[in-house]
This record gives sequence, C-alpha cells and structure tokens, in this order.
Amino acid sequence: MKKSVTFIALLIFLLAGCSTDKTTEQDMKNLPNLSAQTALILVHGTGGSTDTFDGFSDVFIDDYHTSNERIKLHIGTDGALTYHGTFSKKALHPIVQIGFADSIDASITQQAIWLRLAMEDLQKKYKFAAFEGVGHSNGGLVLSIYAQKYAKTAPTLERLVAIGSPYNDLDPDDNKGDLAFTDVPKATPLLQKYEKNRAKINPDLLVLSIASNIDDGSFSDDIVPVLSAFGSRLIFKNEAKAYLESYYKGEEYDHRTLFASPDIQKKIAWFLYEYPGDKKEISLAKNKKLALCQLLGSKIEVRVRDSIAYASF
Repeated sequence: MKKSVTFIALLIFLLAGCSTDKTTEQDMKNLPNLSAQTALILVHGTGGSTDTFDGFSDVFIDDYHTSNERIKLHIGTDGALTYHGTFSKKALHPIVQIGFADSIDASITQQAIWLRLAMEDLQKKYKFAAFEGVGHSNGGLVLSIYAQKYAKTAPTLERLVAIGSPYNDLDPDDNKGDLAFTDVPKATPLLQKYEKNRAKINPDLLVLSIASNIDDGSFSDDIVPVLSAFGSRLIFKNEAKAYLESYYKGEEYDHRTLFASPDIQKKIAWFLYEYPGDKKEISLAKNKKLALCQLLGSKIEVRVRDSIAYASF
C-alpha cells in the first residue's frame, strides 16, 4: 500500500509539471512583430523539460527585471512544436524555455536540429532577428553545435552561455590538468568534432563558459570535470569575438543545480545585459598568480577567491 501511495504521489507531481495549457491555433493568430527584441532561449540538459528553467527565468523577470514575459516550447521527436503561452507586443527580452521530448537518448546533434526547427518557427511567428542562448550541461553542447552549424542563418545567435557543459565528455583521465591548460590529455570524438568546425563560428559571437569544482578532490562539479567544461576554450577562444570563463569552487556548486546558483545567475545576467563585448576583455579562469600578472595594468577590477582570479568588468 505504501508503494502505491508513493507511486500515485509521484504521478501527480509529474502531471502537475506538465499541466500548462497548450496554446491553441486561435491563440497563435495576430502575434506581435518582435523583431526589435532579442529573445533569450533556455536549453535544458539530459532529462530536463520545458519546466527546468522556471526558477531561473523567475529571477530574470521578477528580480532583475531584464525580461517581462516567457513562454515554453516543447519539441517532439518528429519535430512537432507545442507552444505554451504567447508573447504580447510589450515583451522585453522575451524568454523561451525549450523542452525536448527526447532529452535522454537523442544525440546532441539531433537536438540541435530540433532547436533549429524551433528557431525557424519563432522567427516566422515573432520575426526575431537575433537571440541569446543559455544551456545547462548538454544544453550548452546543443547551443554550441547550433553556433557552428547554423552560424549564418537567422535568427542570429549573438551570445552563448554554457553552464557545466561536458565538451570533452566525462572521463576524468581524459581531463586531467589544471586551470592553465592549453590542451586536454585526450580529446574525445565529441571535442574533436567541435574543434574541426571552429572556423564556422560567427566571429561576432560572445561566449561565457561556466565550470565548477565541488572541492571533494575530483576537480569536477560531481559529474563534469572542470577541464571538460572549459574544453570550450579549445573551441571558442580564438574564433569568437570574446570568450570568457567563470569558475566556482565549493560544495554548493553541484552540477545538477548550477543554473539555480544566485552567483551564477548574477554572472549570466551581467554577461547578457551589461557586458559590452569588447574583444580586449577576454578573461580565462587561471591560477591566481598567472591571472594577476596578465591583468596587471588593465582597467579590469580583479577579485580573488579560492586561489582563482575572477574579472569583474
């Protein structure tokens, strides 16, 4: 009996998470032209859904006031799009929370193709000319494939944030080293593919890569090794207009909840809405001594924490 009650409670919880009413065809008529707005596209990782970024977007709407409206867009395995909500003509930096029907077994390349279908439809409906993407874990990888495969297609991806994304997969032996690394011990086929397509990246793209270390001796966020997350350095550093890294250390920076961290949310908001995109302001996570030497004489304010230098612009 106890097992049955637990199952029913779990089922109710899951159904509640999927209870958002679908937007009807009638609702989708006479949509506003939002070509002057830059959409914020949120892409979850493995096992996520359209609801994964609820708390994240709440902060951007209710606390930072950088956005005022959001919708959710579910993408079926056949590419079918299901909208939950519509934007009004008063939408500011409108947020779209993407959800893949298959976020577990489908490849990140397939998910990037599905994301492209969604972006084409959003452009058709709302006339978006540009968007910014924030992806957690594999969501960051999906956006990175998008940044290469669809760099010359509209709407244009202008800013990309990857949160704990495993560019060089998850094997610790393939990702041994320190923050000053210039290469990984072994590049997996995934990283090799990204490196092979580096030249396809839009030279005006701005990138922020976020990694964390839960400080348990694993040099990882409990799932993704730090060097794997910063494998983005080997892809974007010399191709994008600006490439920045933010490194966080502490048991609270667990992979599963990175996007819920107030510190990380604040950094992302700064990157999306305040950072001017100056090519000279490239900041890599490094050892304290190296970072201070490289930043000496610049106008960058340096704050030191856990033997790591962070640049505040």
